[in-house]
Amino acid sequence: MLKMKSFIVISSVAAVWIAAKCGFAQDHWQDPAIGSVTLTQSGPIAQGLDVNRKVLDAIGVDRALLAFRIQAGLPTQDAKPLGGWAGPEPYGPFPGFFESHFLSAISMQSVHDHELVAWVQQMVNGLALCQQAMGGKYLFASPEEEFQADRLDGVVWYRMHKLLEGLIAAHVFAKSDEALEIAVKLAEWIQQRVDSYGEDFAKVKRTEYGGMTEAFANLYELTGRESFLQMALRWEEPERILKEFAQGRDFNEHANTLLSKMVGATRIAELTGSELHLKACENFWENVCGGGAKTYATGGTSVHEGMPAKGRIANTALRMPQETCVSYNLMKVTRSLYRITGDAKYMEYYERLLWNAILGSQDPKTGYKTYYQPLGSNSVKDFRSNEVGCYCCNGTGLENPSRSTQMIYMKRSDQIRVQLFVPSTLRIDDWGVSIVQQSEFPEKSNGRLVIQCREPKRFCVSIRVPSWVDEGSSLKVNGKLIAGRGSESKLIPGEFYLIDRQWQDQDRIEYEYPYRMKIASMPDDQNQVAFMQGPLVMVGLGANQTRGWIELPFDPADNNAISGWLRPVSDATSPSHLLDLEGQDSLGLRLFFRPYYQIGAGEFFTGYWQLGKAPKQGDSAGRNLALGKPTECSTPEPAGSNLEAFMRSAKAVDGNYGGPDDWYVKWFPNGLSPQWIIVDLERVELVSKVQWIAAKEDLDAKIAYRYRIESSQDRTDWESLADASENREFRKVYDHSIPVRRARYIRLTTLPHPELKDHQARPKIAEIMVFGQE
Repeated sequence: MLKMKSFIVISSVAAVWIAAKCGFAQDHWQDPAIGSVTLTQSGPIAQGLDVNRKVLDAIGVDRALLAFRIQAGLPTQDAKPLGGWAGPEPYGPFPGFFESHFLSAISMQSVHDHELVAWVQQMVNGLALCQQAMGGKYLFASPEEEFQADRLDGVVWYRMHKLLEGLIAAHVFAKSDEALEIAVKLAEWIQQRVDSYGEDFAKVKRTEYGGMTEAFANLYELTGRESFLQMALRWEEPERILKEFAQGRDFNEHANTLLSKMVGATRIAELTGSELHLKACENFWENVCGGGAKTYATGGTSVHEGMPAKGRIANTALRMPQETCVSYNLMKVTRSLYRITGDAKYMEYYERLLWNAILGSQDPKTGYKTYYQPLGSNSVKDFRSNEVGCYCCNGTGLENPSRSTQMIYMKRSDQIRVQLFVPSTLRIDDWGVSIVQQSEFPEKSNGRLVIQCREPKRFCVSIRVPSWVDEGSSLKVNGKLIAGRGSESKLIPGEFYLIDRQWQDQDRIEYEYPYRMKIASMPDDQNQVAFMQGPLVMVGLGANQTRGWIELPFDPADNNAISGWLRPVSDATSPSHLLDLEGQDSLGLRLFFRPYYQIGAGEFFTGYWQLGKAPKQGDSAGRNLALGKPTECSTPEPAGSNLEAFMRSAKAVDGNYGGPDDWYVKWFPNGLSPQWIIVDLERVELVSKVQWIAAKEDLDAKIAYRYRIESSQDRTDWESLADASENREFRKVYDHSIPVRRARYIRLTTLPHPELKDHQARPKIAEIMVFGQE
């Protein structure tokens, strides 16, 4: 039961501090010492760090300092400006935030890549010089007047939070005392600025301010300054948000704005034991990640940047779902709640989020990051270049590879918890003990722990038994069965198994956790389903003619039946699974599946399937040869808003058009016509018809497009298929039947129309379809 004083309107920060102190919890789970965990084998997490290093190399310290040096009036070292949102003043809308994420990223990754320590020091030194040139306390990538209450240009407080967190990361992970000195001086400037707002501060907090509570809570932890804790609490909105959650109600707003505030609230709960904060955060988490069911099978959430209502996410898997920044902050919230409570449910969710929404947010080849992560039929991941975009999720995406290493182990008293199955070594210097984890997870779900100690040592190893384990799981110590299959001691899925003994050097624990296959349904539609193997979302590869509709010859709730149909196979590139429905009273499909996190740029996949018979879509003219084929276009690197960048040329060949998701599945190139798109059929085909359809908004407006369609076998010599360069007639479907001809490439070029202006003059192509003979 909550104490009533937790719900009193906060009129005095000091009163809140006293109330918080009363419930302070001392016995939290602790992270291992910085640098005590080392990745020991190449695996998905280690590979993610390597790919991320390529992106960090392409940015570099001088580019990350450029916007700050410009404001300080210091030499810029001829650095190349960052693009998109991170462009320096006066051109970029949000300078400094991405660069601050860069500082956080190189600081955290320096734990595993020691070359980056020098980078951190170079950037911190550069920021120190900028701070000195700006007067000794203020430091930012924009002018100080932008913090005026009636301006707040470019969400300045959101960006300030990122800068503070970057400096804190440099101190914590790269041991830079200078970084903390800079942060403290800057925090003192912030205190003065907030005091100067007076009654306007409430208005200031109506503009997105990121995790200012988190930053000041972290500074309080590092310095012990009570004024920093007071400032952290001043940035909160207890009546509007915390009280709602604490009393069991729900609250929704822009998803990442809300998540940033809740990250701060969980840190206050960790540091002070505040009952109000802990109850609010636990209920918030339960609403989103638990029984409230706002998350997809991947663990991610948000629909078009908004926080959905509880249990209302069906039919949203194509609608710009699960923003990567939201997943990043859900990791933080979950991690804090786990450290406070030790409840295994947080670890279960964390693992699922990590292996899907987090690892799946980075292209395995280029290191580009996702903004949104669609999961619907014939989806393509939204990877974005750090050179062109520098969007918010490009920034958090720089940190995610290092954050992926942070929850493998935890320690409390004489107990070590093994939480994630990642090949690594944990070194506990004050015990004289190391634990070496050998694993090929997730390719294989078994592994071993080898204890290394200078002399016998008694302590407890607590190993997680995941909720996804199938029958036949077991634990052995030195080859002797101690729990699970054939033993009197049971392994309970979703809990930890404690092994308390006197350990000798080279003792070993072996775990065998067979995967269980299951189908995960949308909370509000049991017929919208995703396939899962253990914590991994398994997605169907390629674009399918049924647009994600599937008829299963077994009960989706029968996990044993699923395992019989969705069986593992191997190919030359990676393990995958086959769902073979040929010969069944269904669609006669052979569908190959692979873990979602392995899907790279340009690969079509289906995450969520609709159970049932596919409805007819338009006039069928046979097999669509263009479906899911590679495309090129006149704007290959979409710039502009984050929404426009989502609408890649691949959306014109995904088979999704005309329905409620039409707005999200069109090609929307940058700029006015003329614009062109080429579909590569991947081999020479006998083409007899080309159809294309404009997006619904242009159909509703009855826009008459002008265009040309051409074909080629070699991309050098082009033949005209249709010339509508003078067209004045609106059509729902632009349909061109032609004498059969050989073609591999089809090019659609939209042309200027003198009667169309502004938004209507920008082409919006819902689908291009090509038909022909076998």
